[in-house]
Amino acid sequence: MNGEYIHTLLNKYWGCQTSPSEEKELQDFFLGENVPNDLKCYIPLFRYRDEQQSLSLSPGFEEKIRKQIKKSPQYITIRIFAPLLRIAASVALIVALGISLFLISKQDASKPYLTETYNDSDAAMHQAAFAFEKLSRAFEISESVYIKTFQEIDKLNLDWPGMDSINIEKPAPRKKIDL
Repeated sequence: MNGEYIHTLLNKYWGCQTSPSEEKELQDFFLGENVPNDLKCYIPLFRYRDEQQSLSLSPGFEEKIRKQIKKSPQYITIRIFAPLLRIAASVALIVALGISLFLISKQDASKPYLTETYNDSDAAMHQAAFAFEKLSRAFEISESVYIKTFQEIDKLNLDWPGMDSINIEKPAPRKKIDL
């Protein structure tokens, strides 16, 4: 291939203006043997693209996943208490709804919902800072729970590399078609 033509294609490629057939031409050129010295730095890019297109899951990957799932302990107690937890949650929701309706009906209608409660700006700032501190503490607690959850997941001793194994197969040689 003409070196000037390859440089033109590369400029179009870097500008995201190449067609799929032009990208294929570039890939075929850089996978070939006759690459000029000034363009050899691009060979790893096009080899990488070629190798990535040939990645596939290893045979038996799905079976490995199923074995790992079967290995993990099953907690039957959760299944036994699940209906009771649903009933308890429903009762708690109904009670909370009833109490809130009762409290709403007992409110004084002449009292406005939104009023300015602070005449002193320092007191308002103090209360706002207190609220933000509480919010910050809640975020810290949720972060610690998040970390503990991942630690518990790590304790399951799953074979993560075994589940993530993939096979890199060499692609079949491409046939060059002259048009």
